[in-house]
Amino acid sequence: MAARKPTRILGVPVDVIDVAQAAEWIVARVETSPSKRRASPPGVVVTLNPEMVMLARRDPAFAAIVESAALRVPDGIGVVRALRRRGYPQAVRVGGVDLLEDYLPRAVRLGHRIALAGAGPRVAEEAARRLRERWPDLQVVAADGGDPDAALAERLRRASPDVVCAAFGQKRQEVFLQRHLRHIGAAVGIGVGGWLDYAAGGVRRAPRMVRGAGMEWAWRLVIQPRRLPRQMVLPLYWVRERREVVRLRGLERGS
Repeated sequence: MAARKPTRILGVPVDVIDVAQAAEWIVARVETSPSKRRASPPGVVVTLNPEMVMLARRDPAFAAIVESAALRVPDGIGVVRALRRRGYPQAVRVGGVDLLEDYLPRAVRLGHRIALAGAGPRVAEEAARRLRERWPDLQVVAADGGDPDAALAERLRRASPDVVCAAFGQKRQEVFLQRHLRHIGAAVGIGVGGWLDYAAGGVRRAPRMVRGAGMEWAWRLVIQPRRLPRQMVLPLYWVRERREVVRLRGLERGS
């Protein structure tokens, strides 16, 4: 498995890992799964952003899912900057889009079987079509926009995927994977948020310059105003995260 360093932000665990290391982790998890005659259990990947940190603080059930996840990548510039303030200057953003861009060519080479789930009617199907155009040998074995329930899990199980990319929005996708990944039989389940919308061409991603400035969250808010309610927690996250940093530095000076 790729080397990673776990730490906590406001009590919520996150792994200090870069995009290539996270993609290598997925590969290793698939290659050591029971279907490969090894013993690695199925693992949920959480793409953690500040909104999810705040959700975990007020929702014990969601906090337990994040705690038990096999990998929590820092998706969100607010998480990355918090890691840097905690002594990890090498911390970088591992966005779901970038992670899949790095992993999928490896999946092609190794013959991994990918299932796409969620994102609404016909989105997963269009995403699958475009992904196959880009990587003709990519094995997308399921593209299902159904609800995150046991019936969907059973349909995915029949497709025998190695990796499930679930796009139901924060919490719903992680709950689905936590409840059903073992039944599906996949080695890895990733909560991919808006990635299927990008892959299907329904949403334009922020320009590279905007992403480099750490302002992709603002770009997405402009093109998707419905995100505003969930982003209302960001000022509170900002205040509490910085208070925690001050406290941690005070403890360091006193030790």
